[in-house]
Amino acid sequence: MAHVQRKNLLTISTDAKTVKGEKLGILTGVLYLAPADVSGYEVCPKASAGCKAACLYTAGRGVMAPVVAGRINRTLWLHEDRDSFMDTLVADIQRLIRKAARKGMVPAVRLNGTSDIAWEKYRVTVDGVNHRNLMVAFPDLQFYDYTKIRGRKSAIALPNYHLTFSLAEDNDTDAFMAIREGYNVAVVMNLRKKDAKPSQWMGFPVVDGDTSDVRFFDPNGGAIVALTAKGKARYDTSGFVRDANLIARKAA
Repeated sequence: MAHVQRKNLLTISTDAKTVKGEKLGILTGVLYLAPADVSGYEVCPKASAGCKAACLYTAGRGVMAPVVAGRINRTLWLHEDRDSFMDTLVADIQRLIRKAARKGMVPAVRLNGTSDIAWEKYRVTVDGVNHRNLMVAFPDLQFYDYTKIRGRKSAIALPNYHLTFSLAEDNDTDAFMAIREGYNVAVVMNLRKKDAKPSQWMGFPVVDGDTSDVRFFDPNGGAIVALTAKGKARYDTSGFVRDANLIARKAA
């Protein structure tokens, strides 16, 4: 435990996509952990081989050694001293809310910046009151995440927790079922930064997911969130990165 650092958990205004959200009046705090089992603890139970290889962990600041070490330490902290981790996360959320108020902005929290944890199952204490999860503890705060885990019914039922399903190279069936269940589905496409997104993909309308990270502003279900391949995803050969020109869905 000596190697686990005690410091703030939420990252604010340091990555390009959440900064874009600030132009929309949203101040986002993101929790970045070490993805998959990099830390020795699995935090992405549905991660595919292609997803692991193309993870945003390999993009931007995520490749820097101090950033990698910090994310590993945070993940160890979560699993080895959860009470103090959750207490610090609550304090960070409260700090974010105050900062947003000072700026005249709306706060939002993305708990799975580089993980896929079912946070609706994590109990928390706020100001001496026990709550079944953070979303219940902060009912006026917007939370959002990407996930590859279907069946998170208790999360979907939370009015302030928006989930976008993530397509990988091996979960097409789950993705199409997720669309029928009311999710939007994020798809990483073989596009360059300057390329326009298609208007449709596999028969579904497309939302440009690179204009901001504010997914809770997207249409309410049934849309494809198109993302440009970043980091090592630009060299993907697994099928995780999809052809942007697939306009119509093939007949089953």
